[in-house]
Formats: sequence, structure tokens, C-alpha cells
Amino acid sequence: MIYEIRQTTEKKRLLFGTKKVTKAFKFKTLNSALIFALNEQIKHIYVNIGEDITTIRRPFRDYYSLDQFIKVSKKNPFFYLGVHNYKKIDIEKVYFYLVNNNLNKLKKFN
Repeated sequence: MIYEIRQTTEKKRLLFGTKKVTKAFKFKTLNSALIFALNEQIKHIYVNIGEDITTIRRPFRDYYSLDQFIKVSKKNPFFYLGVHNYKKIDIEKVYFYLVNNNLNKLKKFN
């Protein structure tokens, strides 16, 4: 199985406005694709099972996005950040640290 992430950006043209450019990144494991999608805040991971079979995984159904993590960690800073007061900590840096090192803290409790 190959995991593919498509990232669309807008590129400026000289006289004619903007042009949408799509880049495709391919990964062999779901974990590496998930880490990339969480770092780049991409909503869909496409899974190529066979030649014609493609499914979609949605990482933010199971994991917090950056905005959701900031909101939740302000409500419960001791669990997510390890401190009682969140005002002196850069929450964005903690989020990206947890993406690379400890994904279990970013899972949603359903």
C-alpha cells in the first residue's frame, strides 16, 4: 500500500493572476504519512490499495489539529503541557514536538 498526500499551493503568474499547483508526496507507512499530514495540517491522506482502488484517511478525525490543540490545552494545561499555567509556554512548539515524538497525547477521546 502506498500513502499519498496532495498539497495544493497557489503560484503567482506575471500578468495573469495565480495558478494552482498540486504536489504529491508518497509514503510507504501510515505513520510517516500521518506525521507529515499533521505537520502540514493537511486534511486527507489517500491510500492506493491496488491499481484502481483508492481510499481516503482523515487524520483530524482521530487527532487534534493545531487550533483544536491550542483550545484544549488552554482548558487542561497540566495534562497536555505539563504545567499549571499555559501563558509562558509556546503551545505551537509543543504541538509540533508531540507530533514528532508522542502522538498518543494528540489523540481525541471519543
